[in-house]
Amino acid sequence: MQDIDLAMKGKEIFTCTPVIMEKVCASGSKCFHDIHYLFETESGCPIPADACPINCVVSNFVICGMDNETLPHGVLGPRRVGNCVMFTVSYRVRVWFEFFDSGDGALEVGMASQNFERELSIPVENINGGCVLCQPETVELCIRRLNLDCIRAIVVPRPEGFPCNFPPFAIEVTVEKEFFALESGRSIICIPTCVQECIELPFPVSPGECIPFERIPKCPDFCQETDLQPGRCAQCPPPQP
Repeated sequence: MQDIDLAMKGKEIFTCTPVIMEKVCASGSKCFHDIHYLFETESGCPIPADACPINCVVSNFVICGMDNETLPHGVLGPRRVGNCVMFTVSYRVRVWFEFFDSGDGALEVGMASQNFERELSIPVENINGGCVLCQPETVELCIRRLNLDCIRAIVVPRPEGFPCNFPPFAIEVTVEKEFFALESGRSIICIPTCVQECIELPFPVSPGECIPFERIPKCPDFCQETDLQPGRCAQCPPPQP
């Protein structure tokens, strides 16, 4: 508290020593719900009007350009744009559904799947003022998936906006995705150091010099003897030095 009070009074007790160290510049997280439409089964047939989804999974997930993942043609890698980290993800959605096969007169199970790409943007906030970089191109981005799941699948009529030559029905799938993004780099940071000595430092030792171990004696009067004068303090009364 005393240090804070001194700082508030304008008395500088610390000075800044600049050093270059790895620092987290900014971080943030964001959740997304993406809605996709599957119009055909695995065999290329239109989705039946009476299809009833019974399971949905997301697989083959990659963050394009991260962890040695290749970048598809025309796709930009992860990057910082303003106050956001932007990147592209790719994954495959698979849906299993039941439907009535009028040809066989029986209830059957079908499957539909498709690959999707999405460009996403995660807002990030600077940490302690962000970074002061000597080489801005050395900034590194870390993007991690926190959650990825198919949370809804239902058959719907062809939504407006799709061409009329598309099948009349589609499976509408909602995929929930949550990500964490972190930016780091070798930043110039301030290490607080004392303007004056903050602690008592030992007496400087010259090269090769050894400072003996000593404690201040508590007795004002004492008898002293050495191995060369044994029995000296056995006299009565014991002599003083």
